[in-house]
Amino acid sequence: MEMASNADTNYQSLNEGNHDDTPGDSGIMIHVVPETNKARWNHIEDLDSFFTRMYNYHQKHGFSVIVLDEIFQLFKFGFVVWLLTFTLYCIDHPVLFGNQTPASNHTKVTLRDVVIPTGECLADFNGFTYLLLLLATLYFVVRFLRVAYLITQYMDMKKFYQTALHIDDKELDNTTWHEVKMKIREVQSEQHMCIDKEQLTELDIYHRILRFKNYMVALMNKNLLPVKFHLPLVGEVTTLSRGLLFNIHVILFRGPGSPFQNNWQLRDDFNFRSNQVELAQRLSKLIMWVAVANLILAPVIFLWQCLYFSFSYANVSKNI
Repeated sequence: MEMASNADTNYQSLNEGNHDDTPGDSGIMIHVVPETNKARWNHIEDLDSFFTRMYNYHQKHGFSVIVLDEIFQLFKFGFVVWLLTFTLYCIDHPVLFGNQTPASNHTKVTLRDVVIPTGECLADFNGFTYLLLLLATLYFVVRFLRVAYLITQYMDMKKFYQTALHIDDKELDNTTWHEVKMKIREVQSEQHMCIDKEQLTELDIYHRILRFKNYMVALMNKNLLPVKFHLPLVGEVTTLSRGLLFNIHVILFRGPGSPFQNNWQLRDDFNFRSNQVELAQRLSKLIMWVAVANLILAPVIFLWQCLYFSFSYANVSKNI
């Protein structure tokens, strides 16, 4: 997204002569205020991402809620990793379940009898444990950087809502998305966010927000996605898991070798039919490498999905 930087406040002197204390000889100063709103929001290159963030900002109830949600998601991942490690290596399970007498010889097992000291916990770690912790740390760092980037992006979106749309966060819950769209169209006529059109319609906004979803719907309608499976004794089953959907997005839209070079534009190679065979082979290699990566990470992915399922539905299973 290209945005012009805010211009500094300019002071222009109309009289370059000597400045005495007398009113007649003093220079005349004019304070020029730049049009910061127009300079900031005109000619946005990546309107797809901009409108998507605008929609998410409205649907997720503003800046504070979005930031808190991202931070809590980050801490939730760290807590799950810590809790799993602590449960496996830092608890004396035989003492906990009464299969072994605690070292203190108490008739009643206490928390101190069950918890293993930190040094002994670390001594029980093996190579596979360190590998999992390394992968978890790398994921945490990447997720942290992503959260920091999202916070900066939504800070910019908060300024847009306040300065261009004149909608404060406290008024957001009482403002419908239809009203936001009407204000966006007014801003377009004033500031020309989209340089291809003078006016934006509601369909233009929806097309940019739902671009990849529309592609997915088209692929589903043409039966190009592997969502139908034949299971013995069951027959044909249609399913599209989150993992499969993530891999499809990486291959077709978000990955380094995907047909899209950014969020709204295909690569130049795909404009020529003569490259069809070469592009198909390139896409086939990309699918193969993604499949290899999934195979290597399958134990970690399976473990994480089991943990996610157990923690997500623990309360539901408790009440059954």
